[in-house]
Amino acid sequence: MPTGTPLNARTGAGGAPRVLVVIPAFNEAGSLPAVVSELRSHLPDADVLVIDDGSTDGTRQVLADLDVGWLRMPMQVGLGAAVRAGLRYACRGGYDAVVRIDGDGQHPAGVINRLLEPVLRGDADVTIGSRYLSEIRNPRTLRRGTQYVLGRILSVLTRQQVTDPTSGLWVFGRKALQVLRDHHPSGYPEPELLLFLSRNRIRVTEVQVRMRDRLAGRTSLTPRRMGAALARLTLLLVVVPLRSAVGARDD
Repeated sequence: MPTGTPLNARTGAGGAPRVLVVIPAFNEAGSLPAVVSELRSHLPDADVLVIDDGSTDGTRQVLADLDVGWLRMPMQVGLGAAVRAGLRYACRGGYDAVVRIDGDGQHPAGVINRLLEPVLRGDADVTIGSRYLSEIRNPRTLRRGTQYVLGRILSVLTRQQVTDPTSGLWVFGRKALQVLRDHHPSGYPEPELLLFLSRNRIRVTEVQVRMRDRLAGRTSLTPRRMGAALARLTLLLVVVPLRSAVGARDD
């Protein structure tokens, strides 16, 4: 079971939507203070929850000095499982929407409201920040080429446009939260998550965003892991269609 500190809830005054920002973090001590500060500037009424996935770099001490809630996993469980812990927290807290951003500073907080709007209006159940929605040039790097192939495969399988299959910037509405609290994929989850959402008729739309380089540390999304994602996707082509759609929980 994760340990943590509770939030002092900010959202929901006057009937406004309650929004929780979930930040899965592994060894992001160098970036988290700036990430949280920027969130406070652009989303002053949102609650912030950091999921510390077994960090060893001083993230624990940094969290103690930030005005955020946090959960600490008892061991490194992986990105997907860390996000799932945050979604469960949001469901228990009665939030209307969850924003998932990375803890490395790549996702500008100023774009989040554009992702929230379709979900809070009821036009989508999930929105994804895409770096490549308006891209017309052919990919020029191995990493981008792998993302392009992965996106094309997912577009065919889900029958919707997928241009950024590894984006870490997501917004989940209530319907998606109730399903994903128990079924969010583990590991590096984005491609499998897109298949799962399509299988369960969760409405997903992409929103064009411009992202930045990480503020500190180094990326975990290496070409080797991108290749592993393609291999896993091949397996999922068989597994996911055989699964029954899941129902949302009411509690």
